[in-house]
Amino acid sequence: MHCFVYKSDRKGDHYLYLAEPFEKDTEEKLPTALIELLGELQLVVEFDLESERKLPQADAKQVLESLKSQGFYLQMPRKDMLAEEDQWFN
Repeated sequence: MHCFVYKSDRKGDHYLYLAEPFEKDTEEKLPTALIELLGELQLVVEFDLESERKLPQADAKQVLESLKSQGFYLQMPRKDMLAEEDQWFN
């Protein structure tokens, strides 16, 4: 699957993976809260993502599953993921 990775201007260490280029109609498909959190997005890289590929901070299989089921994958630093989990699930 071809993958596009965007960097957030509000959260410099958050990256949004998409299966298609980010355009106005793409924005309408994403959760509003996600767009508000990330702000403007800047394309960082695009590449072919396969389940065996090594990614620096994410599991390729998980990214692919998320792209197929949700249409996006949000990569956050581990500390932010734990804080979000605590806020929403505890």
